[in-house]
Parts: sequence; structure tokens; C-alpha cells
Amino acid sequence: MGSSLNQAQLNAANAKWVCGNIIDDTPVALRLKYKGTGTVTSVTVTTATNIVAITSDGGTDTYKFSDYTTFGELVDAINADGIFEAKILDGLRADASVSVLVDGAITISAKGYYDVKVDTSAQKTFTYRATFDREVGNDKWIKGHRVKLAEVLYNVNINAAAAQGFRIYEWDAEGKTETLIYTRASVDATNTTINFAAGNGFITAGVGNDLVVRVIDGTSVSDTSANFMDVSYVAE
Repeated sequence: MGSSLNQAQLNAANAKWVCGNIIDDTPVALRLKYKGTGTVTSVTVTTATNIVAITSDGGTDTYKFSDYTTFGELVDAINADGIFEAKILDGLRADASVSVLVDGAITISAKGYYDVKVDTSAQKTFTYRATFDREVGNDKWIKGHRVKLAEVLYNVNINAAAAQGFRIYEWDAEGKTETLIYTRASVDATNTTINFAAGNGFITAGVGNDLVVRVIDGTSVSDTSANFMDVSYVAE
């Protein structure tokens, strides 16, 4: 009890404000980090078919969307092979994998990641994960932390306003489950602010859990330079 209380107090004292931002085709469905000691030749998405990773120690690893039909199945398969470590970021385990990812070869980031990104118009969503750490390989460390969502500002060109078009899910790190905990009608192509208790409150995830914010439309999400989502939260 004492150590848990001390940890919570320390986390609160060291809390940081985070503002995540996404625009068209920038949400990261899967973030991959190479674990081997050799070299990576390529990581390539063919959006209707598969992800193919070619490395000096793993050879050619092909992940067909017909075999791994969801983000959850896909990330589990990649991790099971042990060549890359992967995690889902701006998505849900139940999300379909076929024909929703940005097509083509992936360039390694400055931090050494291969980011498999969402084609927002194909998936018909804008999604951002509020998490203590978006990096790969720190999952054990972040289990003692939590996030508190303060505000979401978005402008997304959807087909039309829809009930439950704006959603917040809580992702349970232990059970690997996502639960819909908050909904509101979506708003089409308008700067829209969602906050809590007139801006004085939070939606707080359980310790070790994440909050996934999503605008979704059953008909269309059209690419436009005005599209964006800003997610402001406290990570502690």
C-alpha cells in the first residue's frame, strides 16, 4: 500500500502535459522497432495484401492480411517472429488490417522506428492514442503510469454528423481489451472542442491503461488540408 501510494505521488509530481496532433494519413497504426543485430533491407506495405519485412537475420517475413485480419492479430504475429518489436498506437486491436494502411515502402524514422500509418480516408477514421509513452520497448515500465484526457479539438471532413461518431475507448494493458467509455455526436468540417466539466475535469484511465480517441464515419472521411485532431492530456 505504502509503495503504491508513494509511486502515485511521485507520478503526480512528475506529470507532464502532452498535446498529440494528427492530420490526414499520419496516425500510426503499428510502430515497429528492429530487434536484430544485422540490417533491415526494407519494410513495405501493399495495402490490399500484406506487410513484407526483409532483414539479414530474418530473411523475408510476409504478413498477409488474409491471415492476420485485424491490427491485433497482425501485431501479435510480428512480435511472435521476434525480428521486430511492434505495438499498436493510433488504432484498436479489432480494426481490420486490409486496405486501410498507407501503401509503399516505409522510411526508418530518426528514432529508429518503422511506422505503419493509417490511410484515414480508407479507414474512415481519425484516431489518436493518449499513452504515457508512444515508443516501443517500454511497456513494462509504463504499467505503473496513467493518462488523464483533458481536451480534444478536431476538424474532420466526414460525410455528415452522426450519433456516437466521436468516441473514447479505454485500452486495458493487462487484458489487451478496449472498452468504449464515452461517445458524443460527431461534427462535420467544423472546429469542435470536447472537454469535461467545462474544461476543469478529466477522463482518467486506469493505471497502465491508455485512452484512444476516435472520430469515425460510416460513409466517408475525405482528405482535406483543414483536417486535424489535437489531443491534450496529462501523462503521470
